[in-house]
Amino acid sequence: MEILLAKILIFNGKKTDIETNLIEEHIKKIHQSRNWLHSKNVDDIIEYFDNLGKFWASEFKYKIGVNSRYVSLFLSQRYMENKLDVALHGNRHALDSFVDLGDNELLFHAQPRGVISHWIAGNVDLLGIFSAIQALITKNVSIIKVPAKHDLLIDLLDSFSRVDTNVIKGKDMLQCIQAIYLNRNDVENQTVLSKVADVRVAWGGWEAVNSIISLPKSPFTEDIVYGPKYSYVIIDEISLKDNLSQIVQKIAIDVSMFDQYACSSPHTILIDSTNNEIIDNFARQLAKALDDVNRILLPKQTINEEKSAEIISLRAESALTNNVYSSKGVEWTVISSVETSLAKPVFSRVIHVRRLDYYKLSNENNSRKIQTIGIVMKKDKRLKIIDNLTLLGGDRCPNVGSMSLFDSPWDGMFGMERMVRWVTTYK
Repeated sequence: MEILLAKILIFNGKKTDIETNLIEEHIKKIHQSRNWLHSKNVDDIIEYFDNLGKFWASEFKYKIGVNSRYVSLFLSQRYMENKLDVALHGNRHALDSFVDLGDNELLFHAQPRGVISHWIAGNVDLLGIFSAIQALITKNVSIIKVPAKHDLLIDLLDSFSRVDTNVIKGKDMLQCIQAIYLNRNDVENQTVLSKVADVRVAWGGWEAVNSIISLPKSPFTEDIVYGPKYSYVIIDEISLKDNLSQIVQKIAIDVSMFDQYACSSPHTILIDSTNNEIIDNFARQLAKALDDVNRILLPKQTINEEKSAEIISLRAESALTNNVYSSKGVEWTVISSVETSLAKPVFSRVIHVRRLDYYKLSNENNSRKIQTIGIVMKKDKRLKIIDNLTLLGGDRCPNVGSMSLFDSPWDGMFGMERMVRWVTTYK
């Protein structure tokens, strides 16, 4: 029988390379940091991450790429204070002490749930690290199961120790995190990771998420699942006439970021027009924008032969009845067609441009699989459409260009609110 060894990569406040067949004794040590983190004022923790975000945007600018500006924004003091206030019913200081939230009789205190285990998917590792940061801001310690390709993720975590404030030393904050690599078939250690968790955060596709949530856990464990979702864009004809160049540039970034493997990446662009020439012209302009993004901002990494063959086959099949615009290689593909349904995702910067059919869309959108809907149209019309669509499916309707900017709420829930438990006492 094969012995599967776990690799402990962040432990006791520093980068390590410990191999073990059972992680239980190592992860018990994470509890030692709970009292230290609980003793810190939430505003001091936010200040620390504001400094960390600036450090990442500078030190890791070229490794993170265009995402560096998102990282800096997400971790900024003003942004995090606002998001935490909203998530915690208007007062983030409930994490520090009992506060008045407007009840006639009760005071409220948000206590951290304790240990949060994160399963981070390899295709969205940068998004996944944000859930670990949210855990720390809500004063929870974290154990992170990292993906196979984890060099950047570990470097980012290890850099915690290089950032200090007047109140918080980075090496102390890093002691609140453990990072572990486990073989996907290592059920024993996966079970340990699950049983120790007061909260389980799962990022990934159907197979990965199902395997995680089926692991044994405490009946009091909270699950936060960022599972497989589908996203698309709606644009009206008037907006295209006014801002075509700007729109295609922003959508090209949304398509290229994470190569569409993030749940928030669009796979279909629906144009609210009956004029096929307008739709096809949009596709041509989007193709040029995708080429620019690939050359200048987000060069596409080499993909495997199987995915390359799939894209080439799709192009050939689609060209029989549709207009196909693509790079000479397999960097990007735009398919303009007369179809009106949401296209099956191919990923790897393959985007479909189609005509909007409101009736058909209302039926297809009737699903919790829908996550992000980028909508470009006049404000009065836009809000009404969002209300109608999201009654049954869809959690986010951001501006194009920001579809993969991690936000709160995400997937229809305030993750940070789910990471605390509310304690009450009388006034």
